[in-house]
Amino acid sequence: MSAQSALSVGAPPPDRGPLGWLILLPLGALVLIQILFAWFEIVPVGNDTLADTDAYTRLVRVMDLHATGDWFDSRLPRVDPPAGHVQHWTRPLDALLLAGADALEPVLGFHAALHLWGVLVSPVFLALALGALSWAAAPALGRDARLFACLVLLTQPSVLAYTSIGRPDHHSLLLLLCLVLLGLTVRLANDPEDRRSALLAGGVAALGVWVSPESLVYVAVSLAALGLLWLGGVRGLARAQRTYLVTATLGLAVALAIERGPNWLAIENDRLSLVHVTLFGLLALFWVIVGAPRARDFGACLGTRAASTAMRHPRPFQAPRQPARLAPGTVPRFSGATLGVALIGALMVLLFPDLRAGPLGQVDPLYAHVRLQNIVEIQPLIETHWLAAGLYGQVIGRAVKVLGLALVAVPFLILLLSRTQGAARRFWLVVALALLAYLPLAIAEVRWASYTEALLAWPYAAAVAWLVGRLSASVRVAPHWWRPPVLGVALLWPLLLAAGLPQKEISTAGGSCPLDRLAPVLQQASAEPRTILAYADYGAELLYRTRHRVLSIPNHRLQPGFAATWRVLTSTDDETARALLARSGVDWILLCPSPTERAIFTPDQASAPTLYQRLVAGEAPDWLQPLPLDPDLTTAARLFAVRSRPHLVASPAER
Repeated sequence: MSAQSALSVGAPPPDRGPLGWLILLPLGALVLIQILFAWFEIVPVGNDTLADTDAYTRLVRVMDLHATGDWFDSRLPRVDPPAGHVQHWTRPLDALLLAGADALEPVLGFHAALHLWGVLVSPVFLALALGALSWAAAPALGRDARLFACLVLLTQPSVLAYTSIGRPDHHSLLLLLCLVLLGLTVRLANDPEDRRSALLAGGVAALGVWVSPESLVYVAVSLAALGLLWLGGVRGLARAQRTYLVTATLGLAVALAIERGPNWLAIENDRLSLVHVTLFGLLALFWVIVGAPRARDFGACLGTRAASTAMRHPRPFQAPRQPARLAPGTVPRFSGATLGVALIGALMVLLFPDLRAGPLGQVDPLYAHVRLQNIVEIQPLIETHWLAAGLYGQVIGRAVKVLGLALVAVPFLILLLSRTQGAARRFWLVVALALLAYLPLAIAEVRWASYTEALLAWPYAAAVAWLVGRLSASVRVAPHWWRPPVLGVALLWPLLLAAGLPQKEISTAGGSCPLDRLAPVLQQASAEPRTILAYADYGAELLYRTRHRVLSIPNHRLQPGFAATWRVLTSTDDETARALLARSGVDWILLCPSPTERAIFTPDQASAPTLYQRLVAGEAPDWLQPLPLDPDLTTAARLFAVRSRPHLVASPAER
């Protein structure tokens, strides 16, 4: 790392140009990491395998779209037939996956092409995110520091988990859009007259909300950062916000028409709907009013001043020349903004009462109780039951591995905010606001940690660059001797420290069920589609690998099939279970006994052995016929045919 880092005392101004060919270094590291993931089967992708159940579900959506061509029908018809199941996912990623598969289809065939592109798409998004990470930080960091930030991003466990091979998931796309939007926000903060950045910011915000309302968090950070600078007296930001939000509103309106077509009046919290278009429309109206000529004249009469937009980055520990003062007109602007936010909030709740249910909307209560609360990615970073069990090493190890950078990055970020000026200070303000949002979210639910890790990469890289600059000025040993180990330790110390602490093994039901080997058996068992009752975690992979139907998949929305599965397998009364099976049209029951599966289907309050317990113990009722499996599958799985449907009594081995 060059001694001319932006954070070296006495150094000349850092190089703020693009990384150029240097971007090949993190890109090469990215490719190497993904190859290692595949080679050592950290993320298995051979034999048509994907990373998790969401990945299978995503490709099943694309397969259905390819087969039917019905863009507006987002049902999964083979889930809980005949009604099907509608998820909260939207079409942008489906379209990207379908386009890639169509391009490769002439060479590989559609299914193989879709699998290959599904395996690669998230690393492609990560590669683009590296470029966005460097570009966004150009106003505050030199090339060396930005290059190091890219390498830091590639060592973050949550980032790699969501952007690995075999995971065609929208989270990697959302991370990319987050970094791009924050970079555009910094450009607008430094040059409010940059209409192009305002238009692009609106478009990126609209695309993010279309992909998932989860992006509302970083859109809120972007708007809050620009709003605070407007309160501080930066002239032109009202017009910039107006352009930004009008563009976003129009973009969302177009997206709503593309996504839903004739069903554009649908109201849903967890999927792009009229709720989100209305929210952005009200925000745009606020800034249209604030940015009107009379409002600007009024602000001028109050003596509103523009803050400096100088791009020069002074030395980091050089105190500002003048003490900060409250800009004239701040109080009226603050009062108006507070009133506007309150009115918008009240109108949204009045127009859409279901907003009180939260961002997920109406959640299946049984699913929430049985499965949702046990999903790993929505658990808190610090598990209280681990602490209660005395697993202090596991708690510390997990916290250090996921957010260890914060121990250095957050204090240094506070220092940067107090000692920088101009463009750099505005960049760090945006980063600080984003961390104020995402750091608590990551502590509350691990799934937010990928955003937090990406944000921490910037101030952490600044801290390391400053340290290297100080060492360069004081250490007389040739830099090529000490810089590589210093940078290596700076990159890897959270992972190395966590590896030296006890690890808590997390088991999942999906990993214990050999669905890749069961699928050919099920395919051969019937040439016609059959309905399978199985734990929800197996559903998506069964849909992907076979022609058959399932009762449920992992999804928080209301699923009658999920409830039916749970009631059948936890039933202690044969007639009740048999009636539920007949009502649901179940042909086969598939079990893969595991600790997770047993915990789900063995309620503590059961007065007698449940149907699940009896089936696992080999005590099937006479209306269920055990179907023989290959010897290598008999210990891992149990398969039963429902005798009440006579055409299904033949075993897979007999077909």
